[in-house]
Amino acid sequence: MDALPQAIDSQTVLVIAAVAVSLLALRLVFRVLNVGLGLILAIVAIVLILQYGFEISPRELWFEIGQLPQELMRLVRNFG
Repeated sequence: MDALPQAIDSQTVLVIAAVAVSLLALRLVFRVLNVGLGLILAIVAIVLILQYGFEISPRELWFEIGQLPQELMRLVRNFG
């Protein structure tokens, strides 16, 4: 039982663990990018359509997104 820790070099174990963690982290990054890529492309498409089709700048869109909570509260008050 004591022979196993002596037979395996701690540096070798560290390198194997580093490779395993790196592979798992890389796999996680690819999964996140794969899931998020469709969403990113949809946002880019909407911004480009607004910019070139309706001449609405990204700054105007961002401002409107910031005003959205107030607009929703006003809409709720008008219905109530």
